[in-house]
Amino acid sequence: MVDERVVARKLEAVEQYHGELSEKQETLSRSEFLQSTTQQRAVERMFENAIQACSDLAQHVATRAFGYEGSTAKEAVRVLYREDVIDEETMETLVSAIGFRNVLAHEYGRVDTEEVYETLQTGLDVYDTYSQQVAQWVQQQG
Repeated sequence: MVDERVVARKLEAVEQYHGELSEKQETLSRSEFLQSTTQQRAVERMFENAIQACSDLAQHVATRAFGYEGSTAKEAVRVLYREDVIDEETMETLVSAIGFRNVLAHEYGRVDTEEVYETLQTGLDVYDTYSQQVAQWVQQQG
């Protein structure tokens, strides 16, 4: 059984990081972003935090509700899809986001600043969608 306090904390974290990213999306121009290593690193870290909170939530729900015993965040997200907690598009987007987070966190190859900015401009909806789907599923369980 999922711990609703853990779920609430993780959902709150996702919301916080999504809000920070949304603020950067609205206020940070492409040229400012590309010219400022400080802004690049700040946005990268916000993405890492948001995606990690999503991953932690997926692992908690997959483990506690569905007996998931693995250790990968991508597979935990796939469990949530298979168990109808999240939809297919959200699952696919989050699995890609986790790969993106791994590049940012571990610098597997060089981080493409253009890709980071593009993701900032077009890739934020998944956080709201994921949060809503998980929250709705938890509510239905209670």
